[in-house]
Amino acid sequence: MLEFNKRKRDKYDIIADILSACKEDGINKTRLMYAAGITYEVAKKYLPELVNKGYLIRKDNSYYLTQKGKQALEVLQQIKAKKNELKTLLDQFKKIEYKNGR
Repeated sequence: MLEFNKRKRDKYDIIADILSACKEDGINKTRLMYAAGITYEVAKKYLPELVNKGYLIRKDNSYYLTQKGKQALEVLQQIKAKKNELKTLLDQFKKIEYKNGR
């Protein structure tokens, strides 16, 4: 049966958290890491990728969300909402399944 890991975020959750942290008027790496809940190693992996893809711009040691990044964040937020809906449906199914004695 499909299970969701309750502790780990997938790649898209991490990207959404990073992009969301950059929604302000620029943010430095340390504040971004804190706001997105990521480690230095995760930041080192994802930030260059997001800059290369055009989702973020790095200027004066701060990261800024681009228009493309805003569009990506909107889609990622929709995906997250759908994942939450699916999790709710799975939880409902589990209640029915266990109520009827499997």
